[in-house]
Amino acid sequence: MDIMWYIYVTFIGLVLGSFYNVVGIRVPNGESLLGRSHCPKCGKTLGVIELIPVVGYLVLRGRCKECKSPISIKYPIIEFISGAFFLLLFVFYRENMVEYIVSISFVSLMLIVVVSDLYYQVVPDKILLIFLPIILVLRMIGDTMLWYESLLGGILGFAFMYILAWYGEKRFKKQALGGGDIKLYFIIGLFLGVNLVFLSLFFASVVGLLYGFIVRKKTGYIPFVPFIFVGSMLAYLFGQDFVNWYLGILM
Repeated sequence: MDIMWYIYVTFIGLVLGSFYNVVGIRVPNGESLLGRSHCPKCGKTLGVIELIPVVGYLVLRGRCKECKSPISIKYPIIEFISGAFFLLLFVFYRENMVEYIVSISFVSLMLIVVVSDLYYQVVPDKILLIFLPIILVLRMIGDTMLWYESLLGGILGFAFMYILAWYGEKRFKKQALGGGDIKLYFIIGLFLGVNLVFLSLFFASVVGLLYGFIVRKKTGYIPFVPFIFVGSMLAYLFGQDFVNWYLGILM
């Protein structure tokens, strides 16, 4: 019976991951979410096979069936990540459905804004405003952390990022952080709570530095939201273990 549940939640995650691609691409452009998916090059409406998450990309070998233009690898990657997290978090929290729902809600938010950041370098306010009350209410009714720990995490996350952006602009005479990143950290703080919100930024910075060292990209925009997503999930899943390990070393 468990295997059927695992298949089900993974399938839902894959399908929603495909939808998150659409939302992340269309919302910043003010496009409707109701239209059928189509090739961005030739405009061909996608068929049933092409709409199957991950599989459609593999069947088409990464190219549009009509015009043979390359299809971005970002699409199946987002779908796969969504499906994987829906399954992983279900395994972790199936006995606590409130925590499972809040965790997949957070993953959904982050995947959408990752797509928007990768394509347009923006974090849409509309998306943040949709997920803010969902995560806030779920944290209020959940039993994994006290409500004021969640709220304080949001306030401190926002305040720290705001101060960091202000200092960066004064120091380097240019925008150091986008406003979307600052507002996003309020929701991250709500989700992670006061104990882990700063650890997520630490993990995000480490992952970003490793990426910069490996890729060595000297020019152009480097999206930071994907690193924030990775850092936040590392903090969420392993942050308390990391803190306990670190304190054990000090003691």
